[in-house]
Amino acid sequence: MYQLNMDQIRRVVHRGARALYEYCRENGIHFLVVGSSGGLDSAATLGFMQRACEMAKADDYILVSVGITMPINSKPDAERLGREAIERFAAIDMSNDLTGVFDYIDENKLVELAEKVLKIRTDAGLAPTKEQWAWDQLIAQGNIKARLRMMLGTYHIARLLGSGMVMSTDNLSEFWMAFWTLHGDVGDYGIIQQILKGLELYDIARYLGVPQEIINARPDDGLAIAGGDEDQLGASYPVIDQILISLIQRGFDPDGAQTQLDRLPTIPGFNQALVESLARRTLNGSFKRQGGGVVLTREFLGLPDIMDIDLAA
Repeated sequence: MYQLNMDQIRRVVHRGARALYEYCRENGIHFLVVGSSGGLDSAATLGFMQRACEMAKADDYILVSVGITMPINSKPDAERLGREAIERFAAIDMSNDLTGVFDYIDENKLVELAEKVLKIRTDAGLAPTKEQWAWDQLIAQGNIKARLRMMLGTYHIARLLGSGMVMSTDNLSEFWMAFWTLHGDVGDYGIIQQILKGLELYDIARYLGVPQEIINARPDDGLAIAGGDEDQLGASYPVIDQILISLIQRGFDPDGAQTQLDRLPTIPGFNQALVESLARRTLNGSFKRQGGGVVLTREFLGLPDIMDIDLAA
């Protein structure tokens, strides 16, 4: 099976850290901020941040790494592992417990809103099953948690720091699956966004020195939506990577037309229903990879090109 060799891993880490440091220096950024969930992605990101800070120190440039734990009814080990990663990579440790904030919103707003929304769906003749409705509410609550972490955590703190930048912790496997929250857990700088989680990131994390307990832990977004990432995605990250790579190599376009589902190639060794499920999820999430939504162009709407507008007319 495909695996990075040590020379490739060293190159990825050095280039990633060097690019991060140089970007910060060129743009006057002095603080790197990341939410430390206790998972592999944020821990690996902290590892890159530490190396960028070391490069900055060697050049007498001030660059400080800040890790934030933000529990919101999280699993017991999440905050502990998040703190362990912060300590391992010599970042400043900040804790921002948002459980009370979410519980207040849930009790005072979400229940009422859910009742109103359910009535709208029912009146339209599109009432969900009890199971689907329960799942939809869990996903919606997870999105709120992710956005609270952004509003009252990473971006708020980065702004208060004056010259702070929020690090993204999404990897390529999640990018393909659209497994992140728009206007929620995406940051300003994606150092691992083109790294395959299942086939590449674990080896890079080991090289960086990510704690073994984090490497061994079952991937989980920490939002208490289900039993972990695999429950939500329907497959492990190595399987997702292998299937998507195989599809793309056979002509599949993750941002292409839905009609591709009518002629999906078979991938030897994998159930075709799973292949179709992952392909469908990839295509359905294309709008997120395009910046968050569909925007009709001026040309499409029949409006003049900006360059052709005569303000004196």
